[in-house]
Amino acid sequence: MKKKALFIFLLLFLFSCGSKEGSEISFLKDKTLKVSEKMELLIESDYLKKLGLSKEEIVWVQEIYQKRNLKPFFANDSSLNKKGEAIEIWQKHPLYFGIPQKRLVKLKKINLHPLEKDVLMTLNNARILEDLNKGIFNFDSKTLKPKALPTTEAYILTLKQLDTISIDRLFLKQGSLDSNYRFLAQHLYDYCMRYQIDTTNYHIKTRSEDSLSKFSAVQNALQGKNYLSPGDWDLKNGITALKLFQTHNGLSPDGILNSYTATALNESTEHKVLRAMLSLDKLRQSKIHQEKYMRINIPEYRLYYYANDSLKSENRIVVGKVSNKTPELNSIVTQVIALPFWKVPSDIANHEVLPSVKNNSGYLAKHHYKIYKEKDIEIDPSTVSWKGKSNFSYTLIQQPGVDNSLGLIKFEFANKFNVYVHDTPSKTLFRNPVRSYSHGCMRCENPIELAKIVLDNDKIGKKRNVVTKDSLDSIISRGINYPIALQRSFPIFVYYQTVVAYRNQLLFHLDIYDRDQEYLDLLNNY
Repeated sequence: MKKKALFIFLLLFLFSCGSKEGSEISFLKDKTLKVSEKMELLIESDYLKKLGLSKEEIVWVQEIYQKRNLKPFFANDSSLNKKGEAIEIWQKHPLYFGIPQKRLVKLKKINLHPLEKDVLMTLNNARILEDLNKGIFNFDSKTLKPKALPTTEAYILTLKQLDTISIDRLFLKQGSLDSNYRFLAQHLYDYCMRYQIDTTNYHIKTRSEDSLSKFSAVQNALQGKNYLSPGDWDLKNGITALKLFQTHNGLSPDGILNSYTATALNESTEHKVLRAMLSLDKLRQSKIHQEKYMRINIPEYRLYYYANDSLKSENRIVVGKVSNKTPELNSIVTQVIALPFWKVPSDIANHEVLPSVKNNSGYLAKHHYKIYKEKDIEIDPSTVSWKGKSNFSYTLIQQPGVDNSLGLIKFEFANKFNVYVHDTPSKTLFRNPVRSYSHGCMRCENPIELAKIVLDNDKIGKKRNVVTKDSLDSIISRGINYPIALQRSFPIFVYYQTVVAYRNQLLFHLDIYDRDQEYLDLLNNY
């Protein structure tokens, strides 16, 4: 043993004194040494430091190869094996699986020996697997999680699956078992395999005077994203390609270049895929799994209600304007209110109602508003000198009815933002693919039907809510405010996920509030 140790020391000494960085190490070229002997020299801490590994990585590498009796995973003395060749390809494209390249290890040396590649690929496989299962972002603190490695035992056990499946299938098996996660992971992989991951940010305009340059710019963008072959451009093919692109981006597939379509075209595919990576990470770490709950995805403009672990209702919604962003929140739905009152927030009263009253003294009566001063004392609007007012100094309440801004139904849940899920008289807005029009509340397309489903599923044992789905219509027909307390309240989750997948479709919704970029900037500054 002393002779062997001395031999290893001399080899390392000769390397440190005589080799040039980037050249192949002499002991790796020595044909008299067995692969196990080369691996023993390779995983010496001094040598791994020269390759650029951290202390944690060095300890992990040494432990895992010692457990394998110094046997490499993916290489022999002269080349990579078939698994290694496949892994080398996929580690150049970790974004296909929702892992950013910057999370992987990059060795200082350029021309790597196959055994050095084995160490690198082993480390990077471990990084990918750990991120796929544990996540990349700390969403509470809005930071990146430290790079981590699985236990060597877990890694070796996971890698045994490569005897029966490919490395890409192994990566796709990781992460949450939630169907939304599984669909998104698979669709993202398929999308990356099919479409060019371009890095170009285009500058397409929609102004009519730029019609010629606009035509050429759309063509270049669709070709750059692989929606259109370079020699396949004519008006018919171009519109077909544009419609497909619009479908993938959650827009109306009408072949018309409006501002939303231009925004989607201007974004590089790489940036879209990075947003998909972020969405995957949100799903991976999601705590939305309950027996009964409501969830709302703001960029998707969708509300989902689940009971008994199954989807009972799905609704299109309208969310807040960019100037009145709908907040992300978790709360508890405690009651359904038929014919709600609306206590108008002070900023709306000051900036929207007051100017209207100044222009038209009958505005308040027309829109069924009442005003009150302290202790709920109602004031006659005709007794107020509105012209001289600089702010709305009264409590403003809109009375229940079909013209009420909250509509006929409100779902109430405590939150510091004073937002709700409610009905709306403005039904035409639900036709639009991008629906950001409200002051922050979430307007529901079919709230009465949703309320009936919620009440039908509101029971403790065999005891149902006293207000049934059949009696809700008669309550509404009375035209008076009627709060309906739920026997069993349920969670509501309002979140922000721009990329979603269904069983047969992947959608890149617009990042309407630019909330994704805050997290992607963490990677840019890595």
